[in-house]
Amino acid sequence: MDITLEELLKARDERASYEKKLLARYPGACLAVFTVVVPGADKTTPEAARLFSAGIRALGDFFRRYELVPLFYEAREPVTGYEAYIVLKTDASFLKMELVKLESKAPYGRLWDMDVISSKGAHLSREDIGFPERCCIVCGKAGRACASRRLHTPEDVQTAFLKLVNTLPQDAE
Repeated sequence: MDITLEELLKARDERASYEKKLLARYPGACLAVFTVVVPGADKTTPEAARLFSAGIRALGDFFRRYELVPLFYEAREPVTGYEAYIVLKTDASFLKMELVKLESKAPYGRLWDMDVISSKGAHLSREDIGFPERCCIVCGKAGRACASRRLHTPEDVQTAFLKLVNTLPQDAE
């Protein structure tokens, strides 16, 4: 189902509002928000669903490895794209560092967006913890520069997206 820019912007605002509510409900905890980077107007494609499922499994493995027990977990499937909210009682910088490593571990991990928000509401960036910004999925250069200037055609971006999706194991359903 294709969505409009207005729907996408409204969903982003609603997500930000929900994040604030969760942080208020769980004082002293940080929040991980997981979404999938999907080019184009349809954000709930079968490929997006596979990427989301693989990310949820990777997060579960991470939580078990570090014996982290979420205080709250919710996965949503709005037409504007899959999203998950996980509230944890852990250090936000540690969590961001580990989630960036998780994103970097698999070739398709570039299509995961795992944000971390501290208990005080600060969004931690990759740069905050010493990592470079995300690279462009088409050319490998700084991603924000390519995206903001629309340096690649939608077809090139879609082709690069599908190439990364095709690195997912076949059992990642």
